[in-house]
Order: sequence, then C-alpha cells, then structure tokens
Amino acid sequence: MRSWTFVALICSTTRRKVCLRRQYVQRVLGLDPWDIHYRTKLDYHLGSLAQSREMHYITCWHLYRSETLAMWEGYGHDGVAVISQYKLLKAALSGLTDETHLGLIQYGASHLTNRFNAMEFITSKQLKYKPECEVRAMLTCSNPLDGGNRHIDLNNIPHPRPLAMNPRHSWVPECKRRRIVLKELVQRVVISPWADAGNVDEIELWNRLKGFSAPGHSELRGGMTMSLEDYRKHMSIRKPPPEPERVVTESELNHFYEELITLTPERARFLYRTRWEKCRLECVSLPSTLDLQYLDVTLKALKDIEKRR
Repeated sequence: MRSWTFVALICSTTRRKVCLRRQYVQRVLGLDPWDIHYRTKLDYHLGSLAQSREMHYITCWHLYRSETLAMWEGYGHDGVAVISQYKLLKAALSGLTDETHLGLIQYGASHLTNRFNAMEFITSKQLKYKPECEVRAMLTCSNPLDGGNRHIDLNNIPHPRPLAMNPRHSWVPECKRRRIVLKELVQRVVISPWADAGNVDEIELWNRLKGFSAPGHSELRGGMTMSLEDYRKHMSIRKPPPEPERVVTESELNHFYEELITLTPERARFLYRTRWEKCRLECVSLPSTLDLQYLDVTLKALKDIEKRR
C-alpha cells in the first residue's frame, strides 16, 4: 500500500471547515436552533473543540491509486510528491515520544456516533473531499497551562474560536518538528508535471546532496498534458484572494487595558511573554499588526501597574 504526500509539514488542525463541526456539535448535543440560548451553547462547544484541536498536529498523505491532475493542482503544482508506505510511516511514528495516531479519514457524517469526541471529528471530512483518499498521521502535544476558556471574552460571552487577546501557550505553536530518518521513510520522489526546468534542476540537486535516488517525473508529464493555467481555466478554478489582516479597534484595546491594570505585575508579564513567544515561534513572517497592538497595550499597562506600586 503506497501513500503519497504533497504537503510535508506537521501543522496544527485549527484551520478546518466550519460547516461539518457545526453540524456535528448540534447533532451530538441535541441543540435546538429555535432555542434562545442556542447560539451561546453552540459557540461555547465550538470554542472548546477549537482549543482541543490546537494540541493535535498532523501530516496529510494521499492513499495512492493513480495520478490525477486535480491532486497535483491542489497540493503540489510547483513541487514534488513524496512516496512512502503505510507501514513505514507507522514505524516512523512509533519512534516518537508523543502520543501518535495513524489512519484513513472518513468522509461524510453517517459514521459519527452520538458522543462528543474531538478525535472523531478531527478524523472526519465532508463527502466532497472523498477523492483525496487522505491518510492522516497525527501526534498530540497537550497544552500544560490551558484552562480551556480562551474562547470566552471579558464579558463572559463564549466565541467559536479562541480569542486573539488570549494567545495559547508557546508549547502549542502552529507547527512542530520531530526528527525522523528520512531515508527509512521516503522511497521515491516524483516531480510535478508542471515543474519548470529550474525547479527540476533544484530538486535533482537536493536529492543528490541528501543521498536519495534520482527523482522521477510524473507519468502525466508530456506534450499532451495541458498547462497549469489551461487546466485551472478548464476546471473554473479561481484562487481566493488573501484575507485582510485583522486589526483591533480602539474600544477593544481600551477594554483590554482596563482589564490588564487590575492584574498583578507577574500576571501581566506572563501575558506579555506568552504573546512575544508566539511571535518568536512564527519566525517565517513579521509579527501581525494585531500582535503588535496587544504587545504595545500590555507593555503600557505593565508600566502603569508598576508606577502605582
């Protein structure tokens, strides 16, 4: 049984579709949409699920049947597919100290039980994703300081996601790295049918330097294969524009400041260090405007707290 992966990062499961989890929570808990408290109850449980998902990290693999342009377009149009076997991936996971899981994703909602199970949700996807034939490898790293209420705002109102003013502990960043022996896991590397000559040279050089066998070309590569642009046009695929960066309003910052100055200096310093550590771990990009706003207000509040002592 061969598995391909087009994406080789171990990523947090926080970015998931809203529709299926909302249906799942509503069904399992028997929530009535006509209940006046329906939205509050739903957001409370969605927020709890979101925090639970943060401690699970996954790599997504494709259970190989045959090559398709759809999979290349969605996951590796300018890169490679890494080929391994299910048993090799399982062996790599068994060598880690973390709690690990490995298995096929289930599609649809008919298999869901009537119990509130975060793991069951994480291993389920909507039917429209069934062609992906996804195998999911997962490791769990619990947040040692998470009280489970980071989705509740200063007015005690629950939200479906943890709030930006309550960053998670640095032990659960967006991605985690684990050491494995790549030569024992990777059997072959296949180059995208749309890779240009420069990318092909770079991939071949990397394989030689790492001691891997020469990469192979996709069986779909050839003069009869339409270009990436033509394929996207033919399939009416339009990439969504990037989401605008969120900025906190002045009233939200003032409210946050008023709450901070009631805390002890030790607690305010902890909140500052936690957000700063979040920015440090996300070193692939500059800190967001939102992070800078909260850091600035926290530092101002901390100075005012110490002045009053």
